[in-house]
Amino acid sequence: MNNNKDLKIKHLVNQPFELTNWMSLLASGQVVSYKKGDVISKAATPISHALYLEEGMVKTIKENPNGRNNILEINNQGSFMGLMCLLGGSENAYTSMALTNTRVRFIKKDQLDELLKSNLELYGEIIRHTLKTAQKNINRLITINNKQLPGRVADVILYFYELFNGTQQFEFPLSREELAQFSGTTKESFIRTLTEFKNDKIILIDGKNITINSMPIIQTLSRLG
Repeated sequence: MNNNKDLKIKHLVNQPFELTNWMSLLASGQVVSYKKGDVISKAATPISHALYLEEGMVKTIKENPNGRNNILEINNQGSFMGLMCLLGGSENAYTSMALTNTRVRFIKKDQLDELLKSNLELYGEIIRHTLKTAQKNINRLITINNKQLPGRVADVILYFYELFNGTQQFEFPLSREELAQFSGTTKESFIRTLTEFKNDKIILIDGKNITINSMPIIQTLSRLG
């Protein structure tokens, strides 16, 4: 469960009775398995369930008419997906796709609503979490246009560093083309900058596997842009 991005149930639900109710709600949901590349939810379709990611990784994308999709965020095991759409509207605003073999628990919206109405503190925490996540995504999209390429690539590395619980060795779950989209550049430019980081011994690269050798340099590149 991710410490920074995921909605941590045991953190939000402090009382044993409340935790029991919350876990009972999860247990009542239907679990659906997806293979890598499967669409889990589609933009402009009715939203009737909260989605809890029990296993795997999922990308949320904004589909554009020109065929070029924008990757908005990556969800890891132990997180809810699409809470903003669920709380604020009646249809999905974005499309979610499995990056790995994935298990998703579907919880009926009316059952979630009933639990939240009986626990305003929990409801407030979920709202704060949802807004914080939205603000992070907005800030990331804004900085893409304001940073030079090394800063953008450093941001991508830090994004996945945080996603994987602060481990300095991880595997990129996206293709090089998707990573380039995520950083707002071309595939060629992204690969060239990543190679420069490797040559400068800031990181090690082995296929999709990344090891951060110098976190201070990565953080400085991100900060200075």
